[in-house]
Amino acid sequence: MLETERLFIRNFEMEDAHSCLKGWGEDKNLGKYILGYPMEEDQMISFVSALAENKNAWVIVEKVSQNCIGYITIDIPYMQLGIGEIGYVIGERYQHKGYAHEAINCILQEYLVTRDMYMIEAKYNVNNIASGNLLKKLGFQVDGELRDRRIDLVSGKRNNLVVCSITKEENMSANKGDKS
Repeated sequence: MLETERLFIRNFEMEDAHSCLKGWGEDKNLGKYILGYPMEEDQMISFVSALAENKNAWVIVEKVSQNCIGYITIDIPYMQLGIGEIGYVIGERYQHKGYAHEAINCILQEYLVTRDMYMIEAKYNVNNIASGNLLKKLGFQVDGELRDRRIDLVSGKRNNLVVCSITKEENMSANKGDKS
């Protein structure tokens, strides 16, 4: 288990399904940028069941309330390259409180420093300004855009997917003096 000032970040357990559903699974606005939201209870149980088998999937638990407020996954297709891809969700009522920054920064330290990986990549919908700003604040650099890789399910309009990354060295520079 990992820990920050306000969060526990640990691997999923099946018992987390109900708290995850209430913490973010029922959020309607998450579907604006991520397919599959809102979820039904059976969908969340299946989702948590799959993530509980993945040692690179982390549930974010708010210390004070003990609520599951989001999650982070790291996909590492080729360990020998030392590159992983991060994905994350924070429940709507927990957004704009610094939780995502705190949790992602903790995971970056775990993978880039403790596990000595070279780089972490992230992708986000070009219209998801908040996610782009968060990644920039964490020190990620934009590598490019992939055209029309996302779709707005309401309008049917396609949007670009921004690809960005941070290396171990860039992360170390970004964290000088930062204790989050």
